[in-house]
Amino acid sequence: MKSARTLSVAAVALALLASGCTSSADDNAAAPGGSITVWTHTNKSFNKAYEDLAASYMDENPGTEIKFETFAYDSYIQTLQTALPAGNEADVLQMFGSWTCSYSSNLATVPDSVTSMGSADKDFFAGPLGGYQCDDQLYGLPQESNVEYGATLVNTAMAEDAGVALDGWANYDEFKADAKKLTGVSDGKITRAGYHFTTNDGLSYTLLSLILQNGGSYLNEDGTFAFQTPEAVASLELMKSFVDEQIVDPTLFTDTANWVGDCYFTELCAMGLVGPWVVPEYATDFPEVAANTEYVPLPTLENSNFAADSGWGLTVSKNTPESELAWDFVSYLTENADNALAWNLATGTLPALRANAQGNGREELVTNAPYTAPWLDILGDAQYLGSLKDRDRLFYKVIVPNVLDVLNDQATIDEALASIEQEANSI
Repeated sequence: MKSARTLSVAAVALALLASGCTSSADDNAAAPGGSITVWTHTNKSFNKAYEDLAASYMDENPGTEIKFETFAYDSYIQTLQTALPAGNEADVLQMFGSWTCSYSSNLATVPDSVTSMGSADKDFFAGPLGGYQCDDQLYGLPQESNVEYGATLVNTAMAEDAGVALDGWANYDEFKADAKKLTGVSDGKITRAGYHFTTNDGLSYTLLSLILQNGGSYLNEDGTFAFQTPEAVASLELMKSFVDEQIVDPTLFTDTANWVGDCYFTELCAMGLVGPWVVPEYATDFPEVAANTEYVPLPTLENSNFAADSGWGLTVSKNTPESELAWDFVSYLTENADNALAWNLATGTLPALRANAQGNGREELVTNAPYTAPWLDILGDAQYLGSLKDRDRLFYKVIVPNVLDVLNDQATIDEALASIEQEANSI
């Protein structure tokens, strides 16, 4: 997960706002008067989008006041950790979905007057909504789909030169054959990775997603981890085959050396696994590469499901004295399709609302960011990672080092999966 994302389509978002975005569940209902404070992390595009929507809300609802306090990303995490248990938090809290259940005892459940669990399931994609569902209760509403797996960056100029057609791959044999064509090798060393997935997030999301696509699960019904399974073995075997067939070298292409965004936009990788936020992040400095960039969906296995984080959204403190106003504002930002779309356009994020991945919403997103089109087609396949005790530790301290041991021939697949299971269950 990256905390800073930008997209130069703010003018479109502002145009939507200027056209008169309206409230969500009941357009004729007047919002209650009062004042609320909203906490967010510091991000220029996010903060500007919130402020613009708040101004629109206050114009439509005289007598209301929306105030914002922002915190640097790391500071925001620490602030939530100390303020929520003490009851000193703001009325509305921007929350990354994967954090929500950790704080659920300090958060208000979404009132039925805003939406029910059944209605939310219909309105939002399962991936982003999953982070806000804790013990069969809904504790907030998402604003974005956060995906790092499902499609790969492809340099179209390199693909054309190598005779690779970008019409999708029926299976991984086809994919590896094309990746091999795109790989550069000199004196036995890879100088250009055909497909770079050996970053911390890339390795973690790939393993979990392939387990799901092989028909398995990495979570038991009681919430414990299960990695010593046939599906996990098959998944790690496929990952190892990319290294064995010299499509990528995990010692040269890592999270710290030739990270996938740097690698791709400096043309040291022909394809790379990373979420769509990376394109606007690099497009200004590498316009020619960005112009030759497409996302192409990865092949699928037994099914098309893949693992995803929940993404950013909004929650309400259980201690707020302005519950009605707080939830009305949250609903205004998240459930109204026009407002939600304006926020996605201004922040360069993918929609959490199903409605905005089709029809006019889809047209707006694709017009302003064409590389998002393949993602909009597969957001329904994203499954929430699950309520993990410590997602970052699981990824970066457990999965990554053990998978790298396999890729670097320092451990067998069975040894690595046994270690992952034991270490994950000790968290």
